[in-house]
Parts: sequence; structure tokens; C-alpha cells
Amino acid sequence: MVASGLLIKFPYWLWWHLLRLLRGPGGVAFYLDYEHDYANIEHLLPHLKFPFLLVARNRKVASALAEKGIKVRTWPVFPAAVIMARHALHRFPIRAVRKVGLKHGPHFFKKMIRPEKFNAFDLFVFISENEVRMAEKQGVRVGVAGGYPRLDAFADPKTLALVQEIKKQTGFDEKKQTLLLTATWDRSGMSAVHQWIDALPALEERFNLLVSLHPMMSENIVSKLRAVPGIFLAGPVELPAAMLAADVLIGDTSSVLAEFCALNKPIITFRVETGRRLTPDISRMISDISLQIDKLDELEPAILQYQENPSLKRSERLQWRNIFFGDTDNSHGKKVAAILNDWYKDLC
Repeated sequence: MVASGLLIKFPYWLWWHLLRLLRGPGGVAFYLDYEHDYANIEHLLPHLKFPFLLVARNRKVASALAEKGIKVRTWPVFPAAVIMARHALHRFPIRAVRKVGLKHGPHFFKKMIRPEKFNAFDLFVFISENEVRMAEKQGVRVGVAGGYPRLDAFADPKTLALVQEIKKQTGFDEKKQTLLLTATWDRSGMSAVHQWIDALPALEERFNLLVSLHPMMSENIVSKLRAVPGIFLAGPVELPAAMLAADVLIGDTSSVLAEFCALNKPIITFRVETGRRLTPDISRMISDISLQIDKLDELEPAILQYQENPSLKRSERLQWRNIFFGDTDNSHGKKVAAILNDWYKDLC
């Protein structure tokens, strides 16, 4: 447990038990460490059969969610159980609070963290059977296969309407190919954002450009992007629509690659050979699903390869889509909600 969890453990324990005496059993809270955590649970919430409340890490996160019409409480809260897509158990530092974990992205794209981080939960819902098997080999004992509710966004009418808004924005040319450039955190050692961030003005002359950046991306990178007019910056809410609108994804080691595989559309990645959580298996997987390049001047020849051979890498993407997500024909939000509904019966 992190130091803050140890410091608040006794006060938290005291308040938790006092509120049990005054109010009776607590309910179920979904904890949101960041604003974009809501995207992980949005499409499972309508399928739940038990009451819950949404809890934000602080007032800043709560305010950002409230601006989008999402009603939340601000931590601290003292529930009977908490569900989260983060390893933030120090916020609920007593055993009496039952804890369920969800994935906020496929761990195929980063070396899995220590199994103790997962085993600290009473139950951890992984994305697929493959992911559970991988976790069990590492020593995880509490995993079950569920799904990835964010995939449901691809069929959401709000997402489909946003695709049309993207295509109507000033400067968007239906005759041009549309590229979605995505990058993981620039300080991770696994990002290739530096390969293209300064070339955006030149690229925009030839392509429609959509961009998705890691939420923790350095401000100087974000500033460079915002200085180029006519580029659509997709946050977590807009990202599914951007993926649907894009013809090709340009990436590095970001788990957005997995979600794009669910659409089975062309992927090009800048080769990354360093990074504390980059393994040879991850490198081979990225090579399987994408055409890899080392420099920006290789980008357009790679795009041309896909134009000349539309089936290029298609079978590999389908194979890995099954590994990442299993069945993609049915609602993943419903699958995860069914697990949580059964868990709630046992909780009661």
C-alpha cells in the first residue's frame, strides 16, 4: 500500500464503522481516478441491476465530469464495495471494503505489473480468456474473463453522430485519406510522438488529420498540436468516433492499436525498441498487426502498400483481435455487467 493509504487507514476505518452504525450498510461506488476513467464503465452502467454511485478522485475530476452532465460524488466516501479501473486501493485502505477491479486497457501492450497488485482485489475482471491465462501464469488468483465495455462505443448512436461531425469540420476533405495519429505517454520511453509532432503542418496538406494523445502527455507536445489549425484532437469521448472516421491508424505502443484491431483497419507503427515495460513479445505482436517504420519519410510508402494490397495484415489483425477481446459480435458492456450483477448478489 502507498504511504497515503497507511496514513489514512485508521481514520478511514473509524469513519467507515461509525457510518455503518449510523446509516446501516453502505452501497457500491465506482471510483474514477481520472476524468477519462468514465469511458471504461460508461457502456456497462446501463446493464447493472443494483444501485451505485460515481465517485471522483477530487473536485477537479468531479467538475470535469459534471460539465459533461455526469453526476458524481467527491472522495472520500465509505461504501460497502468499490469498483475501479485503476490500482488505487489506497483510497479505500481497509479490508472491510470489498474491491473489484476492471481493466482500463489491454495489458498486452505493457509488461504486466506485479500480481500482488491484482490479488489485492477480491475480484478482478479481465478482458478475455487469453488475458486471464496470461495473468494466472504470473500468479494472479482473482481473475475472471469479462470484456472491454469501451468497444460498445463503436455502435453507440452518439458515436456515429460524432463521426459525421468530424467529417463536417472546416477543412475536412472527403477526397483525402484520413489518418488517426496516436501516441502513448512521451515520458514512458515507449512513445513515438516526437517522430511526427513537428511534421503536422506538412502532413495536413495531404491528409485529414485526427490526433489522440495519452492523457498525461507533456504540455509542450499538446501546445504544438493546438498550434496547428484544422486538426481534430480526440479525447476519450471522441476517440471511438475518430477511429471509425480514420482510414489508417499511425501509432507506437499505445493500446489504441488493440481497439483499432477490433475494426480491422490498417495500422502503421513507428518502431520502438526501448521502454521499461516493453518486452520482446509485445514488440513481435505490434509487428504482426502493423506495418512498421523507423522514420517519417517511410509513412507514405507504407500507406501506399495498404492501398495496393487491402488485405495486407488483415488476417493477423483478426487473429490478434480474438486474442485481445474474444467475441466482438456481442456487447462487452453486458458481459461485464452480468459478472458484476452476480457478484452483487453474493455481496448482499
